[in-house]
Amino acid sequence: MEAYPKGPDRRVASNILLSIITVLLVGLVLRLARAVIIPLLVAGFLAYLMDPLVTLLRRLRLRVMPAVAVAALLYLAAFLVFGWVLYHSALEFARAFPRYQSGLLAMVRDLLLRIQNAANTLIGTAPLEELQRLPVSSILLNFLRSLASGIADFAIVFLFALLFLAGKYGLARKLLRAFPHKAAKKIALVLLRIDKDLRKYIGVKSLAAVMEGLGTGVILALFRVDFAVVLGFLAFVLKFIPYVGSIISLLLPFLIAIVQFGALARPLWILGALMVVDNLVAYLFEPKILGVQLNMSVPIIFLSLLVWGWLWGAPGVLLAVPLTTSVKIIMTDTPGLRPFALLLEKAPRRNE
Repeated sequence: MEAYPKGPDRRVASNILLSIITVLLVGLVLRLARAVIIPLLVAGFLAYLMDPLVTLLRRLRLRVMPAVAVAALLYLAAFLVFGWVLYHSALEFARAFPRYQSGLLAMVRDLLLRIQNAANTLIGTAPLEELQRLPVSSILLNFLRSLASGIADFAIVFLFALLFLAGKYGLARKLLRAFPHKAAKKIALVLLRIDKDLRKYIGVKSLAAVMEGLGTGVILALFRVDFAVVLGFLAFVLKFIPYVGSIISLLLPFLIAIVQFGALARPLWILGALMVVDNLVAYLFEPKILGVQLNMSVPIIFLSLLVWGWLWGAPGVLLAVPLTTSVKIIMTDTPGLRPFALLLEKAPRRNE
C-alpha cells in the first residue's frame, strides 16, 4: 500500500493545494488592504465613466491632456450640482423618515393582527416595537455628515481617476518601447482588448443605471411621491446589484407611496410603472439594443455578492458584479485563462 500519491497524481494534489493557499492569501490581502484597494477601484470606475467623453474630444482633434481636463471639469460640475441637490433631498428624507417609519410599522402591525384574527393564532409583535425604537433618522443624519466629510476623499479618488485616464492612452506605446517588439505587441493587444471590453461593459451598465434612476425619479415626481430625487438615486445605485437591487428599488417607493397616500390604488399604479421601466432597461435596452447581457450564472452572481461583501462590506456588495464581470472579461481576453472564464458563464442550451 502506497502512503503518498506519486507521479501525476501527486502533482495534481500539489497544484490543488497551492491554488487553495494562493486564493486564501489573496483574499487575506484584499481584506486587509481594502482601505487602499476600494478607492483605486472607484477611481478606475470613474475613469471608465469619463472615457467616452475623452474619446469624443480626441476625435475632435484635442490632445489627451486637454481632453481629460475638459472632461474632468464637466463631470466635476455635474457631480457637484447633483451632489448638492441629493444632499439636501437626503436631509429632508432623514428628518421625515420617522413619520414613514411609524406608518410602515402601523401597516405591518395591522396586517399581523388581521392574520391573527383570521387564523385564530397568537403572533408576537415585540420585534415591531424594537423597530419602532430604532433611531433611524439619527443614523441617516450621521451617515450624511460622514458623507459630507468624505468630500476630501472624493477629491483624491477623482485625481487618481484623472491620472489613470491620462496614463492608459500611452500604455501601448510604453510597452512597445520597454519590451521586445513581438512580446510587447502581444501584451499590448491583450490589454487593448481588455480595455475595450471593460469600457463597453462599464459604459453600458452605467448608462442602464442612469436610465433606471432617471426613469424612477421622473415617475415618482409625476405621481408626486416624496423624495423622488433620493429614491431615483437609490435606483441608480441598486442597478449594480442584480435581482436583490431591483426588488429593493421597486418595493421601497411602493411602501413610501402607501404611507404617503394612505390607499393602494396610486401606489399600485406607481409600482406597475416602475416595473415597466425596470423590465425595459433590463430586457430590452441592455441585451437587445446594445448587445450586452450579463452572461453569468445565478449561483456565481450570488456567490460574488457573498464573497466581495465579506471582503469589503457594503462597497464590496455594490462592486461585486462589476468586479466579477471585469475579472471574467480579463480571463476571456487572456490566453490560457479562457476555460476559467467559461466556468462563470451560464450553462449553454442543448440546441447550442
